[in-house]
Amino acid sequence: MGDEKLHWVANGEIVSSLDTLGLGAWDEASLLDRKGLVRLTADADGTTVRWSVFSGNWSSLYFAMDWLLHQPTPITLQYYLVGWFSETLSDPFTARERIHAIMAKSDVHLQSRTYVKPVVPDSSTHIPDILGDALAHVKAKPEYSVDLVQDPDDSRFKITRIGAKSTIAKLWGLEPVSYPCINGGSYDQIVSEVYPQVILTGQPHYGHVYAAMSFPDSPIKWFPYQRVILPQSFSDGQTGVTVLSEFSKVDISII
Repeated sequence: MGDEKLHWVANGEIVSSLDTLGLGAWDEASLLDRKGLVRLTADADGTTVRWSVFSGNWSSLYFAMDWLLHQPTPITLQYYLVGWFSETLSDPFTARERIHAIMAKSDVHLQSRTYVKPVVPDSSTHIPDILGDALAHVKAKPEYSVDLVQDPDDSRFKITRIGAKSTIAKLWGLEPVSYPCINGGSYDQIVSEVYPQVILTGQPHYGHVYAAMSFPDSPIKWFPYQRVILPQSFSDGQTGVTVLSEFSKVDISII
C-alpha cells in the first residue's frame, strides 16, 4: 500500500485543516453526520469516499464526483444509513453514477434493519460451495454450521452449538452471547420466522439476508449473507434447525 492521502470536504471544497473550522477535536462520526463533511482517501491501491446519507453534504458529494475522475481505481463508496454500507466499483464513471443514485434516495427511511428473501436457485444463482453442498446432500458439516433448538415454553429458537469454522465463530466467537445469538430482538425475530416452516415441512430452505449488525469493536455495518436452513432432530429428542451461512452477494436491494 502506498502513502495514503486524506482530504476532508466541507461545503463543496477541500478543507486545508479541520482546525480552521474549529473541528479539530471532533470525531469522524460527528464530522460526517452532524457537520456534513465528506472524507476522501486515496493511495496506489484505490480511492475511498465516505459520507453520511442523511447529512447536508450534497455540494461536497458533487465535488467528490469530479475529484474521483483523477484518482486511482478501484473506487470504494462507504456510506452510513442506519449502518455502514460498502461498495467497490471498478471505475470513476460508475462510481459517480452510483453516488448520484444514492443522493436521489437520501430521503429514504428504512422500515427495518433486517431484510430476508427466500430464493429458488437456478443455473444463474451463485451459491457458496459450502451452502451448495448442504443443499445437495441435505446435510451440514458440523464445523461450519450452527444448531438451534426451539424452546417449548416461548417458541423461540436458541443457539445450542456454534461450529468452530462457522461465520458466527469467525466474526463473533464461539460463545452464544453475541449480536446474532441474542433472542427477542428484531433481527432474531425476522431471521427465525422461517424456522417453524422448515421443521414442519422437513425441507431445506435457501435464502438471502441483508442486515445492519453490531460487530466487535466496530460500528454497525450492513452485512449481506446467504444461508441454508436444515430441519434437525437432535439426539436428546429436541427439534430444531441447523443453519449454515456465508458472507456473499445477495439479491436484496436496499438503496
